Amino acid sequence: MSDFKDILRSHNLRPTQQRVNLGKLLFGKLDRHITAEILKQESDYENLKVSKATVYNVLNDFYGAGLLAKVNIDDDKTWYDTNVQHHYHIFLENKSELVDIDPKKIDIKIPKELTKGTIKKVDLVVKISE
Repeated sequence: MSDFKDILRSHNLRPTQQRVNLGKLLFGKLDRHITAEILKQESDYENLKVSKATVYNVLNDFYGAGLLAKVNIDDDKTWYDTNVQHHYHIFLENKSELVDIDPKKIDIKIPKELTKGTIKKVDLVVKISE
C-alpha cells in the first residue's frame, strides 16, 4: 500500500495526509463494506485524529474518483464498497452486514417494454431479517 499516493494521483486526487491515512485503512484489507461511522471508529482506534466531516469528505472523494462504490440501505445509511466490479448485495439486517453476491448467481429479467434504450446498470440489494 506504499504506492497509495500514486493511486490517488492517478485518480486526480491530491494525496493529502488524511486521504492517504484513511485510504490505507480502507484499502489495506481485502474487499470490504464500510460506513463512514465504521471508518471513523477505525481511524480513532489508529489515533489518526480526523474529524467525522473529513471521513465523509474523503469517502465522497474516493467515490467520485471511482475508487469506491456506494450502496444505499434505506434512506439513512450509505455503505461504501471497495469492490467496484459489478456485483449485487444481500443486507443482513440483524447483523447490519452487507454481503456480496456474484451476478452469475442471480437471474434478473426486465421486460423490454419497461425500458427505453440500453440498460446501463442494475443495482440489487436483498434485505434479509432473521
